[in-house]
Amino acid sequence: MPTTESLDPAAVGRQFDRRGPDLARADFLYREIERQMLERLDVVRLAPERVLDLGCGLGKGLLALAQRYENARLVGLDRSGPVLAAARPAVRPSAGGWLGRLLASRSSTANRIQLLQADAAAVPLPAGSVDLVWSNLCLHWLSDPSAVLAEAYRVLRAQGLFMFSQFGVDTLKELRGPDDRLPHFADMHDIGDALTRIGFADPVMDVHWVTLTFDSPGQLLADLHSLGGNPVRGRRPGLTSRERHRRWLDTLAAWRERDGRLELTVEVVFGHAWCPEVKRRADGLTPITIQRPGATG
Repeated sequence: MPTTESLDPAAVGRQFDRRGPDLARADFLYREIERQMLERLDVVRLAPERVLDLGCGLGKGLLALAQRYENARLVGLDRSGPVLAAARPAVRPSAGGWLGRLLASRSSTANRIQLLQADAAAVPLPAGSVDLVWSNLCLHWLSDPSAVLAEAYRVLRAQGLFMFSQFGVDTLKELRGPDDRLPHFADMHDIGDALTRIGFADPVMDVHWVTLTFDSPGQLLADLHSLGGNPVRGRRPGLTSRERHRRWLDTLAAWRERDGRLELTVEVVFGHAWCPEVKRRADGLTPITIQRPGATG
C-alpha cells in the first residue's frame, strides 16, 4: 500500500477540526458503509472482549458495535479533538436532574466506551490487547496508511480480526482530469498486498460502487466538503475567489445527467484480515517453537 504522498497531514487535521459536528452532513454515507460492514460481520464467529474503532468520528459506529457485542469494552480513537467533542453526547448522552445523571452513569453502554484522542499510527494501547480493530472510511485520509495497518496488527491479539473500509481508485472519477489536484486513493490489490506484508493472514477484499446524486453543484461541493474536503499538497492556497468559484459551479453544472441531476462515483473498498495464531515479532521475524518428539515404546 503506497504512502499517500499527495496528502498534507496538517491540512487533513485542520479540515476535520473545522468540521466537528458538520460531519453529520456526510453521515448518510458513513452509516450505509457501516451497515454493509456489519453485514459482513454476520458470517464471522467472533466474541471480542475489546474493540478498537480507528477514526471513530461522531461515535455512531461505536454504538452499533456496542449493541452487537454486549460484553465488549470499546475504544474510539480519533485524532481530532473537535470531532471527539461532537461524539461525546452520542456516546454519553446527557440527562437532566440528579436521577437522570445517576441513570446515565450506570448505563452499561456508556460505561463500556472510552474515547481517545490520538494518532492512528501511534495507538496508545498495549500490544495484543484488542480482539477486533474496526475502521470505517478513515484509512484513505492518512498520509502513511501502511503504518496504521502495522499498528492495527500490533494491538491485535493472535487470531484477532481487522475490518475496514476506505475509498478506492474510482472515487471522484467524474471530477478528474489530466491535471486535477484531488486526493488519489489506493487500489484494492495494493491494500491486500500491504496486509500480507505486515503479517496479516487470509485477507479478503471486495469493492462496492456508490453513486451519489445531487440537485445542484452547490449541494455537491457542500457534501464533498463534509466528507473531508481537499487536503492535498499543492492545492490553491487561501480562499477561492468568487469568480473562480462561479466558474467551478458552471463546470459542474455542464455535466448534468438527462434528469437534470449530478452524479458522483464513490468506490468503497471493504477488507478484513486475521492475525495469525503465531504473530510476527516487532522486528519482523516469526518465532518458531521446536518440540522434541515424544518417546516411542
